[in-house]
Amino acid sequence: MGKFFKFMTLLALLAVLAAGVLYWQRNTLLDRVLRSKIAKVEADRNIRIDFGSVNLDGLRNLQLTDLCVMPSKDDTLVTLGKAEAKVSLMNLLRRSIVLKRLRLADVDLRLVDTAGVRNFDRLMRGREIVAKVQPNDTLAVADSLSEAGGYSARISQILALFFRVVPDEINIREMNVSLQKDSDFIHAYLPEFSIDDKNYNTSVEVTENGLSQKFLLSGSFSNKDRSLDCNVSSANGCQAKIPYVASKFGVEVRFDSLQLQFREKRDEADLLQLDGRLNFAHLSVKHPKLSDTLVSFPSVGIDYLLNVHPDGFELDSASVVTVNQLQFSPYVKVTPRPEMKLRLSIHKGFFPSQQLFASLPDGLFKNLEGIRTKGDLSYDLDLDLDMAEVDSLKFYSFLGKRDFKIEHYGKTNFALMNEPFVYSAYENGALVRSFEVGEGNPDFRPLEKISPYLQWAVMFSEDGAFYGHKGFLPTALTASIIQNIKEGRFARGGSTISMQLIKNLYLSRDKTLTRKLEEALIVWLVENNRLASKQRMLEIYLNIIEWGPGVYGANEASRFYFDKDVSKLTPEEAIFMACVIPRPKKFYWMFDEHNELHAYVEGHYNVVGKRMLDNQVITESQFEKLKPSVKLTGKAKSYLKGSEKVSEADDDSESDSGWNIFQKTKSFFKGLRHKEK
Repeated sequence: MGKFFKFMTLLALLAVLAAGVLYWQRNTLLDRVLRSKIAKVEADRNIRIDFGSVNLDGLRNLQLTDLCVMPSKDDTLVTLGKAEAKVSLMNLLRRSIVLKRLRLADVDLRLVDTAGVRNFDRLMRGREIVAKVQPNDTLAVADSLSEAGGYSARISQILALFFRVVPDEINIREMNVSLQKDSDFIHAYLPEFSIDDKNYNTSVEVTENGLSQKFLLSGSFSNKDRSLDCNVSSANGCQAKIPYVASKFGVEVRFDSLQLQFREKRDEADLLQLDGRLNFAHLSVKHPKLSDTLVSFPSVGIDYLLNVHPDGFELDSASVVTVNQLQFSPYVKVTPRPEMKLRLSIHKGFFPSQQLFASLPDGLFKNLEGIRTKGDLSYDLDLDLDMAEVDSLKFYSFLGKRDFKIEHYGKTNFALMNEPFVYSAYENGALVRSFEVGEGNPDFRPLEKISPYLQWAVMFSEDGAFYGHKGFLPTALTASIIQNIKEGRFARGGSTISMQLIKNLYLSRDKTLTRKLEEALIVWLVENNRLASKQRMLEIYLNIIEWGPGVYGANEASRFYFDKDVSKLTPEEAIFMACVIPRPKKFYWMFDEHNELHAYVEGHYNVVGKRMLDNQVITESQFEKLKPSVKLTGKAKSYLKGSEKVSEADDDSESDSGWNIFQKTKSFFKGLRHKEK
C-alpha cells in the first residue's frame, strides 16, 4: 500500500509539473498553433498575414494585437487593432481554436473591386476538400471553403464559419467597412456592437457616393441554435434605402422597416435546410423593366423554407408569400449549372377576389384603382425552363373564377367601351390626336360596314383565334417568352387583338412587367365577364389602330392607301393593309425601287389567303388569282420611291434604317409562314 501511495504521489507531482510547464509554455504553444494555421492560409491563398503579439492571459483569455491581412504588398484588406477572445485550452492542445467570447477594437475592412479585379478573391477561393473538417475549428472551416461538395456543402461551411467567428458573447468597437466598386464608393461605420444575453441593439452609418444615412439595428443571435433575428429601420424616420443595389443592379429599394429571421433547421450530407422570414413594411421598388414609376407595397414578405441541395436551391411549397392582403405558396427550384434550369409553380385554390385587387401596388395600376368585386378567384401557374433547350419551355397560367362580379368600377369603367367615346392616341407620352369612336366621326365604320376581307385578313395576321379564345393564346405567350429569353429583352409580346386593344385604350406603350400585368388583368376582366362582345372589340380595334404615318382607323387608312371606302377593299388590298399593322409608319419599305411589293411579302399573302379560303372568306377562284401586288392611289403613293415625301422619311437613325426595318419585317413574315407549317 505504501508503494502504491508513493507511486500515485509521484504521478500527481509529474502531472502538476507538466501542468506547470504547459502553463509557462502556453504562449509558445499558442504562437506555434496560430502561426501554423496562418502559414497554411498564406500558402493556399498567396496572401500575407502579420500580427503584433499573441498571448494567453490565464488559461482561457486569448489576446491578439495589430493583425493585418494583405493580398499584395500595395494593398491592405483587413487591419485589427486589438482582439480578445475566450478559448478552450483543451481545444488549443488539439490545435483547434474555438471562440467562446470575442472582443474587437479598431477594425478596418477595405474591399476593392475595380475592372473585375477584387482584392478579396484570394480569401474566397480555397483548395479542394480532402478530409472532413471539424465543425468547431474556425480556421479549419475557413481553410476548407471550396467548390467541392456542391452548394449544400459550401453554404454549410460558410454558416459553420459564421457561427464560430461570431460567438454568443461579442463586442466590437470602432469598425469601418468600405467598398470601392469602380467609380462607386460605399463606407459603413459601426461605433459599437454588442450581443448581451443573445440580444443586440445598435446603429450603423452608411455613406454611398457622398450621401449618408443612418440605420438602426436590433434583434437576437444564438450560436447554439444557429439562428439570427434582425430588424432594420432608418434612424431619421424616413424610408431607408438599401445601399449598393442601385449602382450594382439598377434597382432602387426603399422601406420603412425590414425584418429578417434565419435559422439552420437541418444539416445533412446532401441537404441543408434553412427557414425564417423576410418582411418589409412599406416597400418601394423602382426599376425601368419593372415600371416607369415607383412601385409601393404597404406590406410584402415571405415565410420561407429553403432546401439547399448539392446541385441547386429549392423554395419549398410550405413557404408563404404575402403581398398586402394576398397570400400564396410558390414552389421554386433552381439548378444553376451547367445550364440554368428553373421550375416555378403556384397553385392557389379559390380565395375572395377582392384580396387580389386590394393587394395591387399603390399608385401603379391606375385603371384598377378603387375597383370592388365579389366572388372567388383561383390561380395556377407552371413554368419549366431549361436554358440549354429554351425552345422546350413549358408555360401555363390560368385565373379561374366562381360567382365573380364587378360591384364597382374604379378609375376606369371598362363597360363604357360599348358606347361612343373619345379615343386619344399618344406617342412617347405626347398626345398626337383625339377623335370620337362613334357615329359622330365621319370616318368611323361599324363592323358590318368594314370589308370582311379586311376583318379576316387582320385576324389571320394578328390573332387567328380571336373569336375562340378569352383574351389569351397560350401558344403565343409561350413563343414570346422563348424569344424574349433568347434576346434578353422584351422583343415580343405574344399579344392577341384583345391585348392590343386594351393597351391602346388604357395603357402606355412602355414594355415593363407591371404594364403587362395590368394589361393581362384588364383583358381578363373584359373577356371573362363579357364587358364587351367580340364583335364590338374588333370594331373598336379596326377603328382606332394606327395604320400609317398619322393615319388612324380602317376607313381613314383605306382612303390613304387606295382612295376608297373601307367597305370596297379587294382581298389583295385587305391583306396589304393587314401587313402594314406591325410597322405602320414604315409601310413604304414593303416596296422595292420599282414601287412593287418585295418578293418576301408573297409568303404572307399565301398564308393569309389560304386561311381566308379555308374559312370561306374568299372563293377558290379568288385565291388562285391572289397576287402580292397592289397599286397605291391615295396619298400614300407620295411616300414611294421618287416622291418628295420619301426623301424626308428616309432621314432616320441607324436603328430605324430601311435595311433594319426590311429585315425585321421579313422576319415577321417568315414567322407567320413557320406558324402555318
